[in-house]
Amino acid sequence: MKPNLCVLPISGKWILPTTTTHLSPLDGRFGINQDSNNTDKPLCRTMKQLVDGTHDESGNWIPNSFCTLVPLSPFSWTERSPCQTTIVMMGDSHVRNLFTATVNGLRGVSYFTEAHADDAMKSRGVAESYQWVLNNEGVASDRIGIFSDTKENPPQFFDECSCRQVLRCLNILFLWAPTFNEQMIQFHLVPSNTALLIVEPGNAYEPTNKLDADWTEKIDDMMEEYPRLHLNTFHFVWGNQPQERTQALIEWTAHGKHAERKSYLRQDEIYVANGLQGRATFHFACGLGQKDTWSDTITAAEPCSDVTDTSQIRAIVTAHFDALGGIE
Repeated sequence: MKPNLCVLPISGKWILPTTTTHLSPLDGRFGINQDSNNTDKPLCRTMKQLVDGTHDESGNWIPNSFCTLVPLSPFSWTERSPCQTTIVMMGDSHVRNLFTATVNGLRGVSYFTEAHADDAMKSRGVAESYQWVLNNEGVASDRIGIFSDTKENPPQFFDECSCRQVLRCLNILFLWAPTFNEQMIQFHLVPSNTALLIVEPGNAYEPTNKLDADWTEKIDDMMEEYPRLHLNTFHFVWGNQPQERTQALIEWTAHGKHAERKSYLRQDEIYVANGLQGRATFHFACGLGQKDTWSDTITAAEPCSDVTDTSQIRAIVTAHFDALGGIE
């Protein structure tokens, strides 16, 4: 599939390689075209292994440990999973960057920009969804959904994926919820079959409350109710927020309830530090309102590839790949 480069196409179909079809190699940062040095490496299992690494010249994140990351591919993410796999992301614009980079990466799009809602729309509830399906005829297709007013009118984010009708189904949902309270009032929107929940813990939207006790309790209760659910706390560490939050999050994820299904990632542990895109705001995806785009051409200070968020989502999924059914 070759969608246009500037925005998210609503839907599309994949062209699968055959004996007569030759597809161009994808960006190295996607991890699809692994070199011979990586073929014998096992997947990294812990975030500690994953954050100790560096980007190579192609943008691929290379851990220093003898292990590797899951490729950014819907076929890899669903290879050994049940017919449905669901990932939910909750947070502010930095998690929206993560969602956008994930979708474009799964689609194999090299450069892209993203638009975002205004404050009035965000206050009423905003969500974005992505669904990738491989049906019984071997045809892979996907669809994007953008939803507003989700607090008053919770929508159906995904089409039904019946295991009798599809071979694989990958659902990814982004919910705009930048504060502890915003997340708590939307936890009911997290589907019960969710395999991985990625949350931003307050960030600069919470300048005084280092870690909300009700928030941690509700997440622990959710993980108790859904024994398959895994959690990643995706911590934006810049801005005005309590210095004690980092240690509190590490303590809760590493030593609290269900620690074996939790992970913690500081966003500054995997990112491109010298890029122009994120220098002022740490938004590593190019914003549509700040770049010139015309007929699939993007005019920007540097390529809008979002190497940072691409590497971060690959690390998170690798750390929780067993939640997706990938490790027996």
